Amino acid sequence: MKRKIVPVTIFALVLISATVCHAESIVQLSPHVTLCQDAVNGVFIEKNGQTLVIYGDPGEHLKKAQMVLFTHSRRDVVWAGRELVDNGAASVVPAGETDSFSKVNDFWTSFANARFHDSQQKTTKILIKPLRADRKASEGDILNWQDMPIKVIDTPGYTRGSVSYFVTVDDIKYGFVGDIIFGNGHLLDLYSLQDAVPDAKIGGYHGYAGRLGELISSLRKVSEQNPDILVPAHGPVIKNPKAAIGLLIQRLQAAYKNYLSINAGHWYFKDRYKILAARVLEPDDSVDWMPYAETIIKKPPSWIVPIHNSRLVLSGDGAGFLIDCGSRAIIEEIIKLRKSGRLSRLEGLFITHYHDDHTNKVDELIEEFKCPVYACQGSKDILEKPEAYRLPCLTSKGIPNLTVVANEHKMRWKEFKFTFYYFPGQTIYHDALLVEKGGGEKIFFIGDSFTPSGIDDYCLQNRNLLQQGMGYFYCLDFLRKMSPDYLLINQHVVETFRFNQEQLKHMTDVLEKRKQILARLFPWDEPNYGIDERWARIYPYGQKVKAGQRLKFAVKIFNHSNSSHVFTVRPNVPEGFQLRPATASVNIKPKKEAGTHFEIIVPNTVSEKVYVITSDIKFDKWDLRYWCEAIIEVYP
Repeated sequence: MKRKIVPVTIFALVLISATVCHAESIVQLSPHVTLCQDAVNGVFIEKNGQTLVIYGDPGEHLKKAQMVLFTHSRRDVVWAGRELVDNGAASVVPAGETDSFSKVNDFWTSFANARFHDSQQKTTKILIKPLRADRKASEGDILNWQDMPIKVIDTPGYTRGSVSYFVTVDDIKYGFVGDIIFGNGHLLDLYSLQDAVPDAKIGGYHGYAGRLGELISSLRKVSEQNPDILVPAHGPVIKNPKAAIGLLIQRLQAAYKNYLSINAGHWYFKDRYKILAARVLEPDDSVDWMPYAETIIKKPPSWIVPIHNSRLVLSGDGAGFLIDCGSRAIIEEIIKLRKSGRLSRLEGLFITHYHDDHTNKVDELIEEFKCPVYACQGSKDILEKPEAYRLPCLTSKGIPNLTVVANEHKMRWKEFKFTFYYFPGQTIYHDALLVEKGGGEKIFFIGDSFTPSGIDDYCLQNRNLLQQGMGYFYCLDFLRKMSPDYLLINQHVVETFRFNQEQLKHMTDVLEKRKQILARLFPWDEPNYGIDERWARIYPYGQKVKAGQRLKFAVKIFNHSNSSHVFTVRPNVPEGFQLRPATASVNIKPKKEAGTHFEIIVPNTVSEKVYVITSDIKFDKWDLRYWCEAIIEVYP
């Protein structure tokens, strides 16, 4: 049968029937298909007096539904269908994400501890409360609703196990594809795609947008279905699916090609990076890899002792100053040096950044050697209170009694001059130490920020911001201004190295180009919203309280935009918890972070367990539900 496209009719703020929602925008896609556009899209298909719902009813005005189809398990979408399911509608969920609907209590109970030392990055927008899963859907299934066949295909990518549904109504073939596309060739973000790539032997931490290959394959599968209209979970209806999908694939490939070209992982995993490229790019395409750093020296100076991923600066009198301490093996090697007589004593420790492989055994080192621990001002809070943050590779052990120094603080130690610097490379909370020895030797300890192949930004959750004066723009500008007689040390790399000015400019140019590519890829008014998962965050992330106690928290928002925005925040707390105030708004200037403050009273009758709070965020055209979360552990 030849399909026909029925002109859509839009009614803004109109109640169209006794059973259909009163939402911000109501669109009659065809005689039997209605779209309610709100914080998410809700689609209602009417037949024989029954209603099939896709995604949910964001306006919460639909009186009843027979069935709700869920494409994926993210809470910023699933909330819209919860009430219908609770009121009796049958739920259909992706087979590959069933546990993410029904077993979320188990997840959060374990995640209170599992969030520390987390290198898998599998926790974006997990549901807070379980939702009943009546039927599991997967590739090849045909759902029969009111004698209407609904085809299911697996479309992983934006989430690990998402599906898409295809159905013909009113001679129009509709595709409901979740968040694998947004409007005409856009994607909501890249950080949700962070994942391991097993066929390239790349783990989750190193898997920058690791599911891009799966996403592109899924987009092509959707295109092969030849739908007339796509209705994603968020954003505009797509009336020219093939063109929109083709444009999105081009943009995704351009972004990934740009990323790979100057990435630090090419030094560690050269052959594996060829596999990564082949998974995403076209067969006849290739990556313009930046040549390795111009200067590479196989061994550091004799006064620097490599110890796993730490470095020991050794004075002529036998005293030592250590850079980072993440494992017991490091401490054992230092003890051996002391026993051998090469090291007389340890007089200090500097921490470049908070990752557990650089901090996890600081407490044992201090117990053994009784030396001060130096840190820059910007890293103080996360080092002292790692439980207050949700970031990759956190240690569970805060470091007390830090000797905190300001940016550019200078210190004479033995025959060396130390200068401490803020250096936001691998992560937003990252510092570096310039060590100058008499005779002209200069070694810049940069933590994990560069390798000879480029920048260490392969984990999107590390918050590598693409803003002038921030992130790698800041670091590259810093290196350009240094006199060209230094050498860099990344503690995971044996060799010392230095980029020339042309390479530093090239990396800056690539990042500038990346920002332009991402601006076209994302629907946000500024691309950093699409790579910075923690632009909105609850602080502190984790708190422990007793029943009946009060606790305070802030919802902190980084306004990446080029103009001021008013952000309205509404926390969601467990039943019985008292929240004050219910909502709050804050006007935040461009490129600044500010917060709104709240207080919770925990009920006296609450049981000992893990509770999760979330927060809705509204600004500009965005209404983001259950967007960020924090954990409350109630104990006796």
